Amino acid sequence: MAILLTATTLVGQGLSDCRLQYGQSFEFTDCFLEDCSPFLDDSRIHFAYLTVPEDYGNPDGRLLKLAIVFIKSANGNPEPDPVIHLSGGPGAKSISVNRIKAFANHPFSQNHDLIFIDFRGIGFSEPTFCPEFQEALIQVISQNLMPVEATEETLNQYSDCFNKLEAEGINLNQYNSATVVRDLEMLRISLGIEQWNLWGISYGTRVAQTYLRDFPESVRCAIIDSPVPMGYAMWGEQTRTYQRSLTAFFDACKESPECNNAFPDLEERFYHAMHSLNETPLMFKHKNAPGSYVYYNFYNMHLIVQQLLYIPDFYPLLPWLIKGIEERNKDIFQNLSPQFEGQILNYSDAMFVTVLKYDNGLILSDYHSEPNDPLHDALNYFDNVVLMVKQIDFIAQDSLEARPVFSEKPSLILVGSLDPITPPFYAHILKQSLPNSILFEFPGRGHGPTRDTECAKIIASDFLNNPYSEPDIHCLIEIETNPINWVTKMYYNPRIATFAQQMFVQKRWTLLLGTALLFLTFFVSVIAGFISFLRKKKKPATPQIRIRNIISRLSALFAILLLFGLGFFIGKAGNEQAPLLLMGLVKEAKPVFYLSLIVLAGTLFSWVWFIRALKYSSKAGNILYGLISFSLLWFSVLIFKFQLFPN
Repeated sequence: MAILLTATTLVGQGLSDCRLQYGQSFEFTDCFLEDCSPFLDDSRIHFAYLTVPEDYGNPDGRLLKLAIVFIKSANGNPEPDPVIHLSGGPGAKSISVNRIKAFANHPFSQNHDLIFIDFRGIGFSEPTFCPEFQEALIQVISQNLMPVEATEETLNQYSDCFNKLEAEGINLNQYNSATVVRDLEMLRISLGIEQWNLWGISYGTRVAQTYLRDFPESVRCAIIDSPVPMGYAMWGEQTRTYQRSLTAFFDACKESPECNNAFPDLEERFYHAMHSLNETPLMFKHKNAPGSYVYYNFYNMHLIVQQLLYIPDFYPLLPWLIKGIEERNKDIFQNLSPQFEGQILNYSDAMFVTVLKYDNGLILSDYHSEPNDPLHDALNYFDNVVLMVKQIDFIAQDSLEARPVFSEKPSLILVGSLDPITPPFYAHILKQSLPNSILFEFPGRGHGPTRDTECAKIIASDFLNNPYSEPDIHCLIEIETNPINWVTKMYYNPRIATFAQQMFVQKRWTLLLGTALLFLTFFVSVIAGFISFLRKKKKPATPQIRIRNIISRLSALFAILLLFGLGFFIGKAGNEQAPLLLMGLVKEAKPVFYLSLIVLAGTLFSWVWFIRALKYSSKAGNILYGLISFSLLWFSVLIFKFQLFPN
């Protein structure tokens, strides 16, 4: 049930004074996420809707509901100028469970309230542009299609989407950066905020530039992360920026003696492995895929690698990923597939194309790679976006959006040196039109440093607190000395992630029940043995029973120790370097897996001595040790299934 926002409500919740305009345009509401459980008792998190006209020139026409999330400052006494987060894309959601959790602990939230909004047409805002298109795109990407085939299917899906939107009466000319900025200004006025701080990432930096142009007096300062400079023809050169990122990554490995010794000729191996996918794609079963199989061919795999280059946590593991491609290790990509699909589902490609046409169509580049280029057609996904933009004739183009924006507002520009989509030279182009800006490039980092790089968070937070002085950059100097912490030794076993997913996330009953049986029977046998030892009058056990009991208990104990060790190192990897789980565990985990050999031998002998002791043991003893032997057999099957052996 929605609750109408009042000024008293806002002041009581630590936000600004409210001066409602545009009628009853803003209301708090219950949580609208798929999973609200993490925020039920969190007094810092609040959900709301802002009602705006689809067309500001026709305020009596269609109305839209935009989803808003507030994260109150951690200190409970926020500065009067909150931070508004401007999401990327265009088409990326700003609001999600994981993002709220992460940003609730962001340094920005220490002294400032944070505001997140799903732009019109995206995510939890209404209407949402063609979510079914994203499902269809996953189906296209999961097939073994040549570029021409993938392009045809993708363009057909785009056409179906736009036909549907037009049939619903949606005015596609009202979904663009300039109109988004009017929504933001309406939100600022509704909240009674005099000035706020812009925090744009990727496409969000274009929104920030448009806001600086249209409503400069509403802005205190701007944090511009991974910028897209207005007035520059970037669309059409995604393959070029991807190649630049790849080259920089391989150069970083060559310059590191540790990486170069562990992964010699990595660049050559990468291109050879990727081209081998043209002849033999990597394939694995997937219940929702066409024909029940997912295919990762040359084109699909390049898109995956390009997306992974956004995230610096994956950099130390990319050499192992290349090894996985060479070995056709399907387990790695089965583990990676849900994350890749989730990223597609949290996006709106229809909005991507709509905004791109209106904002940037006039300056679209015609860059094409040559057929002999090793990356020719590698990013067919982006090629299809460009083709669709060129075909659209039902969306206007605003020449103002194709011009650079000049602003004297204090601005902080940040960029990662390995960013595959908004490379560092974009940041330098933008700096020329923001004379009061400072720019920092982060070595060995990718896209959106203020999301995942502690040093960028510290520098940006320092700037936010005082935008008229130079921030402390000591942490940046430390990064320059060791940009990438290469992982050259590890316990390499991609099936560990499958085990962790099934045990701790999916909670499969076969794993949970088998584990419970192993623990229960072991502890019952120990207690029974202890009780038997304390008895004053007891009949001596036969040798067969004594040997059965000792072997079974010890085998179960080693199995439990292996489970504990596995759980410990899975937790350690998850907390310290989650992407590592896609490939295995830290090298310190290796000794744990020698226990598997003891368990397998113990399982064999426990069954032998269980059978030998049958006629000498009581019925209760036979049942108990039969269950222990069965649980050990179950655990031995797990060892083989998940390859829990030393390597």
